Amino acid sequence: MKRWLVILALAACTPRMAPFSGTTCDGTDGDTCETGSGRLLQCVNLKWVTITDCHGPAGCSQNGDTTFCDTTGNTAGDICAPSSEGRVRCEPDGGAAILRCMDQVLTVVHTCDAPLRCGTEDGGLTCVY
Repeated sequence: MKRWLVILALAACTPRMAPFSGTTCDGTDGDTCETGSGRLLQCVNLKWVTITDCHGPAGCSQNGDTTFCDTTGNTAGDICAPSSEGRVRCEPDGGAAILRCMDQVLTVVHTCDAPLRCGTEDGGLTCVY
């Protein structure tokens, strides 16, 4: 009986593992940052799933119950959120590429010929000087 109590006590004191994509979650967990990766995770069907990359300068951070993901530095090949599906954006830092979130991956849909760069004109993205 004493042996079982010690095992139960140790199990209760075991620190919770840092969340990583593919590991288990309890279903009540909110969004969180994946340790060391700059990715936003969400608990889906009791597994942590990568929702988006957070490659902007602020990365992925948490303040209490609020999780923030800076996507301003995301570029072609990065994971984009399901809520961004179909949306377009310029490549970071005035790049020449126009990117679209397709199947949760930022994909180059057009590259501007030099000296043009991706920019906004008439309310949409296009190649500008």
